Amino acid sequence: MTETRKNLTPQPATISVVVPMYNERPSLAELAKRLVQVLTPLADHYEIIFVDDGSLDDSIELLQELHAHNPKLRYIRFRRNFGKSAALAAGFRAARYDILVTIDADLQDLPEQIPLLVRKLHEGYDLISGWRHQRRDKLSRRISSQIYNRTTNWLTGVRLHDINCGLKCYRRQVLDEVMVYGERHRFIPVLASYRGFRLSEVQVEHSRREHGKSRFGVERIFGGIFSLMTVILMTRYTNRPLHFFGVLGMLLGLVGACIDAYLVIGRVFFDNWLSNRPVLIIGTLLIIVGLQFILFGLLAEMIAFSYRRENDYSIVATSDHNDDIGLGARSSR
Repeated sequence: MTETRKNLTPQPATISVVVPMYNERPSLAELAKRLVQVLTPLADHYEIIFVDDGSLDDSIELLQELHAHNPKLRYIRFRRNFGKSAALAAGFRAARYDILVTIDADLQDLPEQIPLLVRKLHEGYDLISGWRHQRRDKLSRRISSQIYNRTTNWLTGVRLHDINCGLKCYRRQVLDEVMVYGERHRFIPVLASYRGFRLSEVQVEHSRREHGKSRFGVERIFGGIFSLMTVILMTRYTNRPLHFFGVLGMLLGLVGACIDAYLVIGRVFFDNWLSNRPVLIIGTLLIIVGLQFILFGLLAEMIAFSYRRENDYSIVATSDHNDDIGLGARSSR
């Protein structure tokens, strides 16, 4: 699923580039210049949308200057910091063209790699993710990223080497059907795969951070774990939550029942007293918790039945050639 640097000239396209940013003023001018240089020969029409996620370093002043010199460089400014998912969602909503590219503003992902992704997209895919096969980050961040990617691959079945890479390329249909909020931007490929879109990846070069400060920290690790759990529930178990909570509850209840059965057999046949066996409390507690999980799953089934936010299907074509039918999820967004 990797791609070399041969034949980089893709078919003509209309491209919207969405750049989420927070306190990245030192790199903005160079990023804008390089994006324009890349997109001018690449696309028939293009736009670059900077989404200022409540920056505190006067980035907006520079964005206003860039827009005044080149109207294709647009910007959106948030009142405060709402997070990367919100910034991407606002950029996607404002984008006007058929192909959307996302890239971070820190210049670690190189704008010159965009033609690789666009060319791969024209091979019949719906989403192309960058793969930073030689990351220029600290060792701790590289190790945590590898663990994160392998865990995500194992739990979701989406085989991408670098699912959290900020450099991605999408067909508009993908983002019409996938809602981005909270921390879901990390798992857009998972959500897209669940709805049947074709995914691939290309190897891209990665650069060291020259400006600003990385916001990677412990809170992002826990946020990623919780987001992964949410996405798994929303993809595999959206319409059958009892299958998730019920299985978990049955396993816990079975373990507790086995513990209590062992203790009862010891008391009845071998005169082993239970008063000095705290494991009895553990076994009983596991049974109770298991029953609670099953009841919680039943309640979740009732909620899922009574409240639906997305269609359970994704249509690529019909005999009526009605494009609106293929984007049925748009009306439920």
